[in-house]
Amino acid sequence: MRTVILDCDIASCLAKINRIDLLGAAFPDCEAYITESVSIELLRASQAGFSFPNRIFESIPVISLNQDERIMLQSMPKNGSIHFGEAEGVIISKSRNGIFLTNDSRVVRHCLDNEIKVLDLRDILLILSKRRVLTREEMKDLIQDIEDMDNTIIKDKSHILDRFYL
Repeated sequence: MRTVILDCDIASCLAKINRIDLLGAAFPDCEAYITESVSIELLRASQAGFSFPNRIFESIPVISLNQDERIMLQSMPKNGSIHFGEAEGVIISKSRNGIFLTNDSRVVRHCLDNEIKVLDLRDILLILSKRRVLTREEMKDLIQDIEDMDNTIIKDKSHILDRFYL
């Protein structure tokens, strides 16, 4: 079974809109995980009074770096463009031939430059559209929920809505 690693932004977004279930629909033959550092980041949010991290903890297990991956982590760029939690996910995805899910354009670029499989939120929505997991109206509502509840702007919404629903 293939591994899908979520960064904190993607996990939080899906939890805030209460749609973590969409991961199974988008990636039916994959096992989704968060890294230890993402877990710690979410724990801080939980301790600050946010409830969405609990939805993540209840449904997405934590994956840890193995010894070889810890060594790889030391060779990651130190320029600050990739945060520690993202670096963990990138390394695990590369090492285990997984897919990294992030909405950070710098991390997407790094992954593409280093031949690491990566998808952003828009890609996930396109996969859901292509698989017709949701009706067009449900997809429209989902995009609106993401924008409202996660304060995230989805670029080119009409492309997502029109590409597979016409």
